[in-house]
Amino acid sequence: MRAIIINSQKGNILVMFTIGLFVLIAMSSLALDGGHLLLNKTRLQNMVDASALYAAKELDEGATHYEAREAVVELLTLNLAHSDNHELNSAFDLNVTNYNSNQLTNQILVNFYDTPEDTTPSVLSDAPYVRVTFSNLGLSNFLAQIFSFNKQVSASAQGGPSTLLEECYYDLVPMLVCGDPNGPVGEGYVHGLPLDKLYVMKTGSNTDPAIGPGNFQLIRLGDSSGGSDIRDGMAGVAYDGGESCFTTSGEGSQIPTEPGNTVGPASQGLNTRLGAWQGPVNSTDHPRDINICQGEDVNIDSNGDIVDETTAEANAYLYADYAADNLLGVKGLKCDTGDIIDIAPNQVERRILNIVIGDCTGEDHGSSNIDYLGAGCFFLTQDIDTGGQESYVVGQFLEDCSAKGIPSGTAEAGIGPHTVVLYRVPESSDS
Repeated sequence: MRAIIINSQKGNILVMFTIGLFVLIAMSSLALDGGHLLLNKTRLQNMVDASALYAAKELDEGATHYEAREAVVELLTLNLAHSDNHELNSAFDLNVTNYNSNQLTNQILVNFYDTPEDTTPSVLSDAPYVRVTFSNLGLSNFLAQIFSFNKQVSASAQGGPSTLLEECYYDLVPMLVCGDPNGPVGEGYVHGLPLDKLYVMKTGSNTDPAIGPGNFQLIRLGDSSGGSDIRDGMAGVAYDGGESCFTTSGEGSQIPTEPGNTVGPASQGLNTRLGAWQGPVNSTDHPRDINICQGEDVNIDSNGDIVDETTAEANAYLYADYAADNLLGVKGLKCDTGDIIDIAPNQVERRILNIVIGDCTGEDHGSSNIDYLGAGCFFLTQDIDTGGQESYVVGQFLEDCSAKGIPSGTAEAGIGPHTVVLYRVPESSDS
């Protein structure tokens, strides 16, 4: 009897072994083929993201939809040439590509949309958002073929212009230069102003201010107000509110002026950059520039304009002089002993000021709100006089100042400063 029981159990063990082997093969298949599928899915998503961004960038720079389709395949081809993408390269068939159609191949679809939320492709030739789909790409099977499972991957992405960028600065000086939104554009001009010229960034009390009586081109940054904040801003100390952010339209597009001349605080703060400390400022917290050379003071007329610009620029200490003297490490013709000192990290180019540029057209009353155009980097050529009659600030316009751009999400896309970004594809879990 006992022998019979033992023999009957031998068949159970064989069944259990068979089931266990099947489970082991299934788990191995899931691990091997699943990992392989996920790896290539990730690689394909990276490629479709790159192609969508590149095509959107081309559109943003004036390309046609035909050229955008070409851009998709161009970047895809470059990525497929990488050795890591050899299997996906074999899966794509690019022998016949129709750039006149949104369905470029059986595997590549490129559609254009008016907004990133649209689900129906646009019929307009200037639709700025491009949606790219790579689909039905077959992959090699390992153990998955035992279960008659064919692996395929697909991916989609959408690119286009961001919403209007907020241009954010941490180191603005609370002064304003009036630009011209309708002025010249192109090389040598920024916001209608020619580069390398001298500009009055703050007028004195003997001039007729361009932005209305009582305004001397001083502005409020964030929550700042009053002489103390003007002094800190001129000296290069950020106001309590942190960064200043502006847009070129809509909310945040205007700059409030700070009425009053505020001669004492303005000169005390600004002159620290040129090695003069008066009032509640000191050389430790507000160091001088490594080079404090100055030329002759610029003459300003009653309208706040520079008298004889050619002579003024010839006699002023300009940025070219500053850069050359710093490079040589010796004092120039317009410098005295001690004007140029050894380089210290926190003292290099303290004379470069980030100044807001605004549209002052039509501003002729007290406290004003000036339309924001941008910001420029100005080289401080001379110190500011402590007397109210001549308390003007003069600087040389060097270049457009860079800012940290943050999509605001509140303005019409593509209008004004913006970048090109990826968007989630509606009704898709791929992007």
